[in-house]
Amino acid sequence: MLEHAWKLHQQAFAALGEPARKALGGVFTPRELALRLAGHTLESLRSPAPTVLDPACGAGALLLGALEWAARNRPEWLTAWSKGALRGWELDPAVAAAATNVLAAAATELGVAAPTVACRDALSATGDHADVVLCNPPWTSYSGRQAGQLPPERKQELQRRFAAFRGWPALHAAFAERCAELGTRLGLLLPMQVTDLPGYAAARQALADEHRLVRLDELGERAFEGVTEPAVLLVLEPGVGAPGPWHAAADPALEAAVSRFRPLPAGCFADMGIHTGNAASLLITRKPEAGCRPVRVGRDITPFCVAEPTHFVRKIDLPHGAYARVPGDDAFARVRIVLRQTAARPIAAPNTPPLAFRNSVLACFGAPGHDDDYLLGVLNSDTVARIHRLRFRDARQRAFPQLKIAHLRALPVPGREIGPLYEQIARLARQARSNAGADLPAELDELVAQAYGVNR
Repeated sequence: MLEHAWKLHQQAFAALGEPARKALGGVFTPRELALRLAGHTLESLRSPAPTVLDPACGAGALLLGALEWAARNRPEWLTAWSKGALRGWELDPAVAAAATNVLAAAATELGVAAPTVACRDALSATGDHADVVLCNPPWTSYSGRQAGQLPPERKQELQRRFAAFRGWPALHAAFAERCAELGTRLGLLLPMQVTDLPGYAAARQALADEHRLVRLDELGERAFEGVTEPAVLLVLEPGVGAPGPWHAAADPALEAAVSRFRPLPAGCFADMGIHTGNAASLLITRKPEAGCRPVRVGRDITPFCVAEPTHFVRKIDLPHGAYARVPGDDAFARVRIVLRQTAARPIAAPNTPPLAFRNSVLACFGAPGHDDDYLLGVLNSDTVARIHRLRFRDARQRAFPQLKIAHLRALPVPGREIGPLYEQIARLARQARSNAGADLPAELDELVAQAYGVNR
């Protein structure tokens, strides 16, 4: 269905050329994603046909997705939509014309009149309202390392007009607030950062003033071709919502179970490894030399075991202009457990023998009242890996997943209130450690799951 229209859409987008697409902040929205957004946003609605607006429609992907979804699921809506109830706005005249052609091709196949796209600046326009707003706004930020360029007068206009833009100055933040003004029910595609970063708190508040979040789908890093920024699909409906941070409640039973326990004291963990700054080639060598000391790196760490170090750090005075952070041996001697930093889950091993390590390794100094082997058993368990993935999106990204100090300091850990389970977990972890992690006891994960009170 609508194969010709989708082909025209792809051609229209490609015809813009890379510089024009970058200037517009636009990306190609895949057909499957447009249909998914339409379905999740529209499926709870019944007749009469809702009015639908895409205020940043580009070449028309989301409107085309809505048409295809309705043709399959609500064909009675198509007539109303062809008479103006489905519409789009686009700032660039050539892109607006291309979107009109795409939608005309779809309407011809469906046997209805074609919706049209108005050439209009959604952020400056006033008035208008729709039952449903679908939007994948331009992802353009005006701060940070890859900041886009914006005329000062336009920036001041957006700051006056949108509270969301006064937080992290981004076009998609302003559009989020504008969508909340325009629509009763919202279906949005946005950078994942909008859901939890403090800089986007104003954007979340603007959405939550009159809308509540009813769906959050994490789309990962490559939802759009050529874009590595993780994306999210949001559906909001009328009501007063919470301004977040927002997270996908993928496992509410797990969250309810683990929230009974408190995290370890914050001082139990530290990011204290050697940071080579701009002097890595001066400080680090793969070959032992006179005066060097061995240093661990993240890949040396596996569950319950550390490999022989493959890196060494030189003891030298750095020349002028070079900088690094190199703690002394006495600091590393206090570390009881080391954890791999670049990982989708905690991977922990004893710091035995005590050695220096780079900043790809995180430190645990043990915890008051806790057995080190018990902590190793819990940290290396599949249950804690599930908790980590649930709570922290850094762990769910495919490229460069990370374990952070903030994650470890927020991780709930059962204490000795779990009774005999505590010593059983410590004993099995001790067994795994003595076997250098080669033969993990099968029942260890089962016991940790019992400790947290969750099903495996």
